[in-house]
Amino acid sequence: MVAVTRELARYAVASRFEDLPEAVRHEGERAFVNILGCMLGGAKADGIDRLLAALQEFSGRPEATLIGRGQRADILLATLVNAHSQGANAYNDTHLATVAHPTGPVAAPILALAERQPVTGAEFLHALILGIEIQLRVGNILVTPPAKCPVGVSTQSILGVIGAAVASAKLLNLGEQQMVWAIGLATAQAAGHRETHATMSSHFVPANAARAGLVAALLAAQEYTTGEAAIEGPKGFAGIFSSEPNLAAATQGLGTSHEILANTYKPYPCGIVVHPSIDGCLDLVREHDIAPDSIERVELTVDPLAIALCGIRPEPENRMQASVSLHHWAAAAVVQRAAGLAQGTEECVHQPSVVAMRRRVRLTQDDALASDAAAVSLVLRDGRVVTAHIEHCRGSQVRPMSDADLSEKFLGQAAIGYPADRSETLLAEAWRIREVAAVGAFIRRWFDGP
Repeated sequence: MVAVTRELARYAVASRFEDLPEAVRHEGERAFVNILGCMLGGAKADGIDRLLAALQEFSGRPEATLIGRGQRADILLATLVNAHSQGANAYNDTHLATVAHPTGPVAAPILALAERQPVTGAEFLHALILGIEIQLRVGNILVTPPAKCPVGVSTQSILGVIGAAVASAKLLNLGEQQMVWAIGLATAQAAGHRETHATMSSHFVPANAARAGLVAALLAAQEYTTGEAAIEGPKGFAGIFSSEPNLAAATQGLGTSHEILANTYKPYPCGIVVHPSIDGCLDLVREHDIAPDSIERVELTVDPLAIALCGIRPEPENRMQASVSLHHWAAAAVVQRAAGLAQGTEECVHQPSVVAMRRRVRLTQDDALASDAAAVSLVLRDGRVVTAHIEHCRGSQVRPMSDADLSEKFLGQAAIGYPADRSETLLAEAWRIREVAAVGAFIRRWFDGP
């Protein structure tokens, strides 16, 4: 049996930032800019107020900043809150092969650690990249044929906890054996299922993973032990979360190929499997100048995963349910000719014209379609039918968001509650995070206030 856990630990400990290809380092910067914007955009979500009301009285020394809230807490609660914020608008990144959202659970704990100990921008970025890389390689074990992972498993959580542990352990400068334990302790806490979708706990799941990963690293730093084969062992992580796990997928090309380069960023604030349908709807109404009243029905042909994850809520009752509803986003796109933060609000969810259009949306499953593809037809009242075939949606690996796209997305989220006169300067400095002398000082300078 390949010692996957130790091999990944050895790689993480030995890795040097300067040895990473420039494309990988820049992708780390893109991931950071994207997730920092997501934290700002979701910082005032209702679920966070409730989380703090329940837990803040138990917080320890206020060492870390709650991004976008002007408050401080201990590093565990700060990790929980910031990881919750990044997912609140469903605008985070996605690794399409695993359907994980890798950056949030990794960024939150190392932001907290950076306020507790000296951490340079290069060190922070290196840890972020490693946390993303290792968790996605473990994720590949679960989904690379012949492996199969149940659709109900929340991969952003069960993988995110591993990424959080690896990144935190790297910043804590742990040795190889301690890294093995950190990974093992993370897998021991791996949990999360998709039945939490469309509720506040949908965002608590990756938040708890982030906190658990930090706990794993802190325990490992104190020589708190666990098994040596937590991932590959006969009763370990891989066998529990998949059938016929493909262990070789974790280490193949380790150090020469980089999973972060397969990461993608959302142009729309909703489930990633909805995006191809949104593209088709927007393309049709804009190209043909179609008025909503002229549409008899909207026909979406999508892949099985889209149906399984986002095809079961035809009439969402609130914004959280709408974030994972194909019906809602197709309706909002054709009625409002947009698919941004405004289309994910309670106001849009209950707008009569959007509600009426949702009831005209029809879904068909096509097993041959890729997850970033869809066919959209608008059947008009005058008998005409206009159709769009989306081979690869915007934001996919084939059609990635540019740096300029990510900057625009960042500013749009920052505008929710961050001073507009500071956003541009903050954005420029975030793009240069590797040059920052002290990440803790960067955080306090920009976020230690309302």
